Parts: sequence; C-alpha cells; structure tokens
Amino acid sequence: KVSTFMLQSKEYLVKKEFDKIPSALQMITDALSISIHSDNLMKMKAEALLLLRRYEELIQFCEETLQLAERNSVPLCLDEHLENINLDSYGFSVKSWRYYLIAKSYFFIGKLEEAHQFLKKYEQTTPAEYKCGKQSQQSVSLLSKTISELLRLKVAGNEAFQAGKYSEAVEHYTAALLSNAESLHFSAICFGNRAAAYQAMGQILDAIADCSLAIALDTSYCKVISRRASLYELIRDYDQAENDLRRLISLLEEQLQDNMSMPSEKLDNVRNNLHRANLRLSALERDARKRTSLNMYLILGIEPSCSAVDIKRAYRKAALRHHPDKVLYSIFM
Repeated sequence: KVSTFMLQSKEYLVKKEFDKIPSALQMITDALSISIHSDNLMKMKAEALLLLRRYEELIQFCEETLQLAERNSVPLCLDEHLENINLDSYGFSVKSWRYYLIAKSYFFIGKLEEAHQFLKKYEQTTPAEYKCGKQSQQSVSLLSKTISELLRLKVAGNEAFQAGKYSEAVEHYTAALLSNAESLHFSAICFGNRAAAYQAMGQILDAIADCSLAIALDTSYCKVISRRASLYELIRDYDQAENDLRRLISLLEEQLQDNMSMPSEKLDNVRNNLHRANLRLSALERDARKRTSLNMYLILGIEPSCSAVDIKRAYRKAALRHHPDKVLYSIFM
C-alpha cells in the first residue's frame, strides 16, 4: 500500500500536475502514517508543500523532522537491503534536501537573509560527493548567486536611504526589482522601500503607486498599508486613508486571534500597532468632517508659490507618468 501511494504521488510531483498535488499530498501523508520514519516520503511531502506554495508549513515540517530523521530514518527501498546502504552518505542526504528546500521557501517568502543562511548550511554540511546531481547543483548555485545579488542591491538601497541619497536608493531598489522574477514577497519589500524613498523625495504619487504594487503582491503587508494610509492622509484623501486604516486594523486583529501563542514581545508589538491604528482612525474621521479639499500642491510635488506655468507643467508630468493614455488624448484633441 505504501509503495502504491509513493508511485502515484511521485508521478504527480514529477509531472507537476498541479490540480492533483493536493491529492498527492494526502496520499503521502497517509503513507507516512504507516511508514513514519521514511525519509523518502518526508521529502516527497516537502516537495508537495513547495509546489502548493505552503512555504511556512514546509519550513516547520523540515525543521521538526530533521532530528527525528537523523536518528530513525531508513530509506524506503524495495530493491536493496539495509546492509548495502552507505549510512554516512545517507546522513548527509537527510540534512541536505531539508536545508535546500528551507532555503527555497525562505526565498519565496522574501526572507533572503534566512535563505542565504540555509544555503550556507547546505554547502557546509554536504560534501561534494554527496551533493545533488549536476542539474540540481546548478540550481543550488543559481539560487545562491541570485540571493547574494538581491541582498547586495537591497543593502545598497538601504544604506543610500539612510545617508539621505534617495535618488540612489530608488536606483538600487529598481535594480533589485528588475533582477527578481520569482520571489514576489521580496519584490513587495523593494516596492515598499522604494515608496519610502519616493516619499522622502516629495514624489507622493510615485510613493502611493509603489505602495499599491507592494500590497498587490502581499495583501497582508501591514507596514506598507500603514504607509499608504499616511500618504493618503498627507494629501487629504481621507476616504482612501480611512479604507487603508480599516484594512490595517482588520489584519492586526486577525494576527492577534490567529497567533495568541506568538512570543510575548511580538504579541505586545501587534497590540501596540493596533492601538495606534485605532487612534489614527479616530483622528482621521475628525479631520474628514472638515471636508478639506485635496492638497494638489503636494500631489503635484510643487510649492504653493509656484506660477501657473509651473503648475501646468507639473500636472502634465504627473499625468504622463501615471496616465500616459490621457496625455495622448489631450494632445490630439
């Protein structure tokens, strides 16, 4: 029965038949309930979780089973006897695939520092003769190079921002975005960081646009939702600011309900953020009653003392950046 589950599940995983991956995961889980020490089955379960993009669950599963696998795991092999197994090489294998899949999971959820650490563990604990095949090793090398380059660009952007070199920070974050096509959560972080740089430069519309892109990639990105609310409040678009603050409050309340077992320090931080968000919402609702018009000068990034010509030029520039179709329409009308 276990071998049947394995063969069927492996076929789904190898062919990447995504509609059948949930069924494969269930079969693997059932097989593990029978053969609880099979590292082959554990690896198949981790690969299924990766394909399903259940990255946090994959990380937890690999970490929880590592020590157990090192002590008890025996390869499920129908054609070989235990005495023919190289236990030293098998010990390295038990660690290596876990370290690699944990690294990939951290990469996909945007935690590149952690991903880099686990790739280092993979390299340090897995001798060359026990590493994956040539194609797999190329994948490891490519992932390592990608992570190193993205981290370099992110750090360069952060350092430029801290030094007040906001245009340079924008360039580094943009380069990181152009170099990354796989880790959507990391892209969300870069868009959020670039929004902060644009805000510091007084380019409010660009900052709002980048916040919106970050939120589209990571719908629960509280920090950026809070930033966009502040930006909307800054230009006196109180309806949009209120929507973002209500969304932020809802997410923070969910975090409290779903993660009551989180460390007390983190729990206190969430509670404090929730309290501040509620205070901000109350203050915003009071300001909204004044029915103040939008701050067009701040939206356009110009001073109130600017001439009519400067205002028109700033408007056309903003329209060209955010609505090029409308600019073309106005030109040809």
